Amino acid sequence: MKRTILSVILAVAGLILMAVSLLTGESKIALVIFIPIIYGGVLLFISILLLISSFLIWFFDSSAGDMRSTKGGSKYGGVVFIGPIPIILGSDKNMTMKMFYIGLIIALLLFLLYFTIFFL
Repeated sequence: MKRTILSVILAVAGLILMAVSLLTGESKIALVIFIPIIYGGVLLFISILLLISSFLIWFFDSSAGDMRSTKGGSKYGGVVFIGPIPIILGSDKNMTMKMFYIGLIIALLLFLLYFTIFFL
């Protein structure tokens, strides 16, 4: 549980640091074909390290949790973005619909962020 909270804190810190890096002009964002590319300075590098460490902590914490015995079935879901295209995964219809809505919200936020940065 503590690792999960640490993972969320690191992910949020990484995203905030990435936003600060983009808004201050230290990093730039470009669109290559349909894939957004972010490149730039030290703040971006640190934010990427925070995001990667967040993912690794979350992954190893959740894989350790799989070894514990659980009663009942587990539900899971996820959204994977390949460029602007979301791929939705879920263990059942309810979870898949939740992931669809989350993916839609993330896609709209990325769309707004892209046009805010490039056209303002």
